[in-house]
Amino acid sequence: MKYTRFEILAVVVVICAVLGTIFATVSSANRVADIAGQALIVVALLGGLHYGRKGAAISFLVATGLYSIFAFGFKGNIDTGTAWQLFALRTVVFAAVAFVGGELNVRLKYIFMKLEHQDYVDNLTSLYNARYLSKLIDKHISEFDRYGARFSLSSFAISEDLVTPMKKKARQKMVRDLGNSVIRGNIRGADEAARLDGMKYTVLFPNTDHDGAICASIRIKGKIVGYLDRHGLDTQDEKTILTEILEYPKDKDNVESMATVLLNSRPKDKSKSVV
Repeated sequence: MKYTRFEILAVVVVICAVLGTIFATVSSANRVADIAGQALIVVALLGGLHYGRKGAAISFLVATGLYSIFAFGFKGNIDTGTAWQLFALRTVVFAAVAFVGGELNVRLKYIFMKLEHQDYVDNLTSLYNARYLSKLIDKHISEFDRYGARFSLSSFAISEDLVTPMKKKARQKMVRDLGNSVIRGNIRGADEAARLDGMKYTVLFPNTDHDGAICASIRIKGKIVGYLDRHGLDTQDEKTILTEILEYPKDKDNVESMATVLLNSRPKDKSKSVV
């Protein structure tokens, strides 16, 4: 994500907070609802920031539902029409703050990981690399042992023959677009995406069984095919995109073996071609 995009998102959060304060001063006769409304803005923001897009949707509904109780149950001296107007304005603020918080969570976790652990993020796509995916697999295996939360892994290996004739910058752009726009753009906030090597990507789906992973993989593969078709590349050959789906604990041995192989992989030399 470019800094300008992050800057815009940050400004939107600040503007929403300021608007919330302005709305509170307008309804000074309704102090209980004002205080609740301001506090619930924080709830909406934290839900998105901590839990991503799904958390943003839930925190928005919670904030709106709780505020409706205060807005109409403790409306004081203001009339019903004004209470509805203020409720509508607050709802817009909750939605904007929750949405921006969710987007920040999805985008910034990769950036912060890159700043703190340079060896755990792919330099080209800013997705996780093979070594960090190995750690994520170990983490989810531990969670399964404790809570019984199974998970699935879907790998997409795109034939490098498609990009061999391209110039280096064009190849890099395609690898970057596939990781940033196509794959990351079509997974949930809780899912984890990684670029393993060349044009091979893997997505970890928490709390997802094999059938759920198949549905998600079909959608992602369709998006990959659409992207390649738009760039005039032949995707008719079945070997163009190979997909492998593993579920833990159903494929326990294969998943654990995969984690071991990934852990022993080394980050690529940044001075060499990435594809």
